[in-house]
Amino acid sequence: MNRPSSLPNDEATERLLDALVYAPLGFALEAKEMLPKLAERGRGQVALTRLAGTVAAQKGQNEALKAFDELRSTIESLLGCGREEQPSGDAAPAANTDTAAVVSEADLPIAGYDELTAAAIIAMLADLSEHELAVVDAYERANRGRSTVLNRIKQRRS
Repeated sequence: MNRPSSLPNDEATERLLDALVYAPLGFALEAKEMLPKLAERGRGQVALTRLAGTVAAQKGQNEALKAFDELRSTIESLLGCGREEQPSGDAAPAANTDTAAVVSEADLPIAGYDELTAAAIIAMLADLSEHELAVVDAYERANRGRSTVLNRIKQRRS
């Protein structure tokens, strides 16, 4: 009588014993050393995932703020709002109040400033130094006082 099994009976028994007896027994003996390593690896993965989520959320928030500022300035230009109300007292004051009186458009680090929309100016603020931001802040406060521009300068400074 020939058996259709491809493994001899002894080899099949040994594999079954390996899977059901020896491997679980070996795991139980090694678990004391393996569990702390596995737990640390899991903590590292969770920390990495948290960091990626935080970065993604911050990027999404920045993109939403940018889109909101652009939409707001577009609506302002469509409605012909020439000068907005000055921002509330929590806005950052100009770095130097004397600067506001002496800053002219020619002194600005952004060429053609008066012809630009708030959205265009906001896009250029990222490349400015702290001093240049102070100059733009003083000029904006002394002239148009657009809260979108002033708020973005305040964000850059913080």
